[in-house]
Amino acid sequence: MMSLSEENIFSCDKCGACCCHISTILELQEYDLGNGVCKFFDISTKECKIYNTRPLVCRVDEMFEEKYKSLMSKKDFYKKNLEICEMLKKGEI
Repeated sequence: MMSLSEENIFSCDKCGACCCHISTILELQEYDLGNGVCKFFDISTKECKIYNTRPLVCRVDEMFEEKYKSLMSKKDFYKKNLEICEMLKKGEI
């Protein structure tokens, strides 16, 4: 289980759960293989093949700065992302 980082960087354990559930994310429709898995997610290594150029929605810290900074604190944004991550891992989403 991940925990909230004391740093200003979202702590990701790189499990790939978010990369395997993209079918409902409008910004990622063109990346969906048709089964909810991103076409740039390497299932065997659990790594993103376009990590350095991945879309904004896949960049937690940059997404916060761009879209959510005026709506909530970074700590609350991380907490919400962590909750969603844990739900994905448990198959609740």
